[in-house]
Amino acid sequence: MIIDMHVHPLCKEANWGDDLEKLADKLLGTNKQGRRAMYKFFQVFNSKISIDDYVSTMKKYGIDKAVIVSFNLKSAYDECIVTNEDLANFIERYPNNFIGFAGIDVPAPDAINQLEYAITSLNLKGVKLVPPLQKFDISDNKYDPLWQKMLDFNIPLWTHTADQKSILGAISKFGHPMLIDELATRYQDLTIIMGHMGFPWFWEAVSVAVRHPNVYIDIANRPICYRYFPWDYFVVESYEHKLLYGSDHPMINWNETIPAVQNLPISDGFREKIFYKNAKKLLKL
Repeated sequence: MIIDMHVHPLCKEANWGDDLEKLADKLLGTNKQGRRAMYKFFQVFNSKISIDDYVSTMKKYGIDKAVIVSFNLKSAYDECIVTNEDLANFIERYPNNFIGFAGIDVPAPDAINQLEYAITSLNLKGVKLVPPLQKFDISDNKYDPLWQKMLDFNIPLWTHTADQKSILGAISKFGHPMLIDELATRYQDLTIIMGHMGFPWFWEAVSVAVRHPNVYIDIANRPICYRYFPWDYFVVESYEHKLLYGSDHPMINWNETIPAVQNLPISDGFREKIFYKNAKKLLKL
């Protein structure tokens, strides 16, 4: 059994904005290295990959459930790839396969209204943020009303805690794991999932997760990074319950991340916790 905590449902049924070329210009620039390959990636998923393909591929790799997410960059880039409505539609089609975490445009004046609509009207089950791209400091107490509303709804927060090199204009310092330390201290009952292992600040991410009972780490990252992550620390210090499997699919494919986790030098029991037991408990499945 596998529960994937981080999947982008990039498919032809999803919202991609009005113009794919302009979307690429905004996010990738006109001369940025790798733009051509990423634009081709956009084209393929926008025109050829369906949500049905996602489900069939999940079945192939033994993925029972996936947390699907929106990519809401309206304030920073005037773009949103996959809307919260898209998530709700995909979940309606495949209620046993998908769990939706809403993309909320935190700097927007109506952020709380967005959250309320996503949870009460669309029945989404959590929130997904990318501070380096949304360009805000998650530790700033001016956003406290949003976190309080999430507490009221009793839903988890997934947030990008890593650098960000793929999108033009990202502010990587807003992905530093230590920004979560202050937030987790103020909101000790808010479940927080730090995405991408805190790369490249692994030990800072570990420090925050083990000091706060409400903080977890998802391991969505390139498998090459797994060799630098302190797996043994979680075993020796009895924090195996803190790690969650995430793929970031299709940015990083399941055929890369799943075998990498299967080949980690850890016990089968720890592997089962990463793949599904910890997520099952966190998501109350």
